[in-house]
Amino acid sequence: MAETSDSGRTMDIIKVYAKYFDIIDDYFGSIKHYLGPEEDSHIDLGYSIANYPLISDLIYDATEELDLEIEKYWKENLHQLIDYAKLQNVLKCVYSGDISPTILENFVKKSALYIDTIILPDPIFNLSLFQRQILSDNKYYLNKLIRHVFNIWKLKDLILADTKERIILILPINLDLINTKDRNILLNNADASILAYLGSVFNREFNDKESCFEFLRQFETSAALFTNVARRDLLPNEFQKIETFIEFFERFSETGKYSKIGTDSIGESFGLYISSQFVRVQEHRFICDRLIAEPIYDYELPWFFFNYEIGGLDMDASIATALQKEKFEWITKVPLAALKIFREENKLDYMRCAIRRGLTDLKAKNDKDLIEVSNIVEKNLHEEFMRQKSETEGLKREVRDITRKEIPITTGGFLAGFIPYISNIVSLLMAGRDITKMIKRKKEIDQNISKKECNYINLLMKSYERN
Repeated sequence: MAETSDSGRTMDIIKVYAKYFDIIDDYFGSIKHYLGPEEDSHIDLGYSIANYPLISDLIYDATEELDLEIEKYWKENLHQLIDYAKLQNVLKCVYSGDISPTILENFVKKSALYIDTIILPDPIFNLSLFQRQILSDNKYYLNKLIRHVFNIWKLKDLILADTKERIILILPINLDLINTKDRNILLNNADASILAYLGSVFNREFNDKESCFEFLRQFETSAALFTNVARRDLLPNEFQKIETFIEFFERFSETGKYSKIGTDSIGESFGLYISSQFVRVQEHRFICDRLIAEPIYDYELPWFFFNYEIGGLDMDASIATALQKEKFEWITKVPLAALKIFREENKLDYMRCAIRRGLTDLKAKNDKDLIEVSNIVEKNLHEEFMRQKSETEGLKREVRDITRKEIPITTGGFLAGFIPYISNIVSLLMAGRDITKMIKRKKEIDQNISKKECNYINLLMKSYERN
């Protein structure tokens, strides 16, 4: 009965997400045919549509009620999906980084090699309900909306696939959805962390955010701000050199010009950025705790602040995040359809054990730790590929032995039975049976070789070797 119940719940969840894609189709169906086959085609589509004269204005106006539609959808389905996510006794990870991973398909391919379920914040919810109101440039908003919507759309078949566990769950993850009491606790914790962190960075004591931001506003340029940093070792790697520090905050200021919330100085922009990161850490940890899930990142900066605040990622989260490193880009060459077969064959536990080998009770606290984890994971995968190759070659040798040695020898003995002076009928029958057994064994080995060469691990191996 429990199995039937689980199957029924799975089908209910698939139906819920089918409605989600119906909303996308209603609002964006007219342009989905322009989505190209390239892995970054959603990025190109967002840019192209947003910068297309007249058409961009029409599409922007057509999405005016998208926020109401998605809000209504989540009011009807949120509790069902939250309860479902909590009840899944599997390894789950909640994503934090961009609105959605730059190329979601590649992120999922890497993650699903180790994680049962990836929980993604709904980009439609976060963009249409919160960012549309604060962004002053309609084209900038439309670009982001189309890009992230079609990033999700590309994985429609995988999200709606009837797999034992949901590989992807989309949920409306936002601080504003957390109840008032918990939200106030999170914001107070974030404020305390912000003041402590900036106090250490500038070697000053700040009693409150007002005095902190009053201090930061005096720095009108990135160079002036950087010069006054007392502890550069406490900054993320990208911020520790003046060239990359200036480059980041030039980009940050460029992005900020599209917002209705403006700043008067680089120092204030810096303070707002740091504040947003510590708030995000609190939000991410809260959601992970509620869903009994691990955090996962594909972007160094939010990962840095999470580690600074929480003290590092545990083993599962460390491995999942390490797999997002560029050195594992070869994983993305395996077809997405193979991922469903991998899950249907229930090979995830086996692969997870292989990847974990030699990794116990670790906590990745910095880039050096994460690099070490990724090196061990790469070594484990390489050893698994060598074992796979050895097993396949062993089976092929057995086939060669049967076809080149044993069958000819047995056949020769069998034919000798037809020579008149050899008339032992029993030996003829035995020889015939031996040939039948060998042919049967050869067929079994050939089938086993075919399975091995078509399985997910072998596809990974081929992708790794071509890398």
